[in-house]
Amino acid sequence: MTEFVARRIRFRNGEHYSVLARPGGLPVHEVTLFLSKYRTKGRAANTIHSVCMAQALLYCELAKAGIELLERLRKGEFLTIPELHRLVHASQYWADDLSEDEPGTGNGTNVIDIKRIQLRRKAQVKNVKAVSAKTQGDRIRYMADFLKFLATYVGANLPASLKQKLAVESDEALEAFRGHIPPVPKRAKLGAREGLSEEDQARLVALVNPDSPDNPWKHGFVRYRNWLIIVLLLATGMRRGELLGIQIGDLHQRLPKLKIIRRADASEDPRSIQPNTKTNDREVELRPAIMRAIWTYIEKHRRQIKAARKHPQLIVADDGKPLSLKSIDKIFSELRAACPGLPVRLTSHVMRHTWNERFSEQADLMGLSDAKEEKARNEQQGWTDNSKTAAIYTRRHTSRKGRELSLKLQEKLDVPEK
Repeated sequence: MTEFVARRIRFRNGEHYSVLARPGGLPVHEVTLFLSKYRTKGRAANTIHSVCMAQALLYCELAKAGIELLERLRKGEFLTIPELHRLVHASQYWADDLSEDEPGTGNGTNVIDIKRIQLRRKAQVKNVKAVSAKTQGDRIRYMADFLKFLATYVGANLPASLKQKLAVESDEALEAFRGHIPPVPKRAKLGAREGLSEEDQARLVALVNPDSPDNPWKHGFVRYRNWLIIVLLLATGMRRGELLGIQIGDLHQRLPKLKIIRRADASEDPRSIQPNTKTNDREVELRPAIMRAIWTYIEKHRRQIKAARKHPQLIVADDGKPLSLKSIDKIFSELRAACPGLPVRLTSHVMRHTWNERFSEQADLMGLSDAKEEKARNEQQGWTDNSKTAAIYTRRHTSRKGRELSLKLQEKLDVPEK
């Protein structure tokens, strides 16, 4: 199969970027031009990579169909509706689950038999993983934006008649293409991600205790580090990227405080996928006992790994290199396997939901008004003052309060006992 791959690269100044590599390794020039728009606008490296991956999907699917995009556009012709439907269909799936058709196979033309593709996929439906509606929508938007950019770019050098023809065809086709962007459901709340219950929190903290016989890790350094990771996530509600971005210099030397700072494209970070802070810079205060645990980790555990001294990041792997985002995911995967009683959807982000729900419960106990609670939460999580993000993270607490109010209303109903 002809394969186009979105590759991450890193410049000497530490900046992370992405390119679409064609078979043989050379970058696709027109995609590089398109991505430069996102770079000049200061978009995050992960956003640029998502755009690049969407173009990799587009080029792979066109290659399977034997379509030379630039040659088509230079003739003043755009992609047909059936060809765009192929892209819509492919955008629903993980890249590894797409068909393995070779370029030019099928009926010898550029017309794609959608029914044949659908029947083949239905036969393999049990093994196919669909992406979320949001991811599919993002892919279609990124592909549509690129196709519009490319049609305009190529059309600029065409004769007036062909330029006009291409402009009309592309506008009509892309309008239909964007019409397939799926709506992101806003009403389906049942089963949405929530924080841990108090019982599950206690079970998790007991499991990762460095002295617990049920702790799934054997090495003393790994046990203490992973315990500290869980404690910090539960204590602060920070994202995994924020945790992995903390440097030892961000710790206050005399007070139980640490800073969470945005360091996009930091030259001192050797990771190919750099963990980033998405929210505003902020200072987080900790209980003295937690701060002492951090310094114990640094002085008694981290210091024993000589290679770790080369890196300023607080959380490191057992080889001394800064821990990766995938390693955090692996930690939670191992926790789920070690304790079947924990929620099957347990991830680092569930810790963030848990913190926000506990924050709401504590705000109720302190009698804070909704406005003061919202302002305090936004400040602690690095959100803007008018952010409404909290609603995503407080479903369990909101649901419980709703049930309590509903039951209070029901008490006023005169229902005779039988």
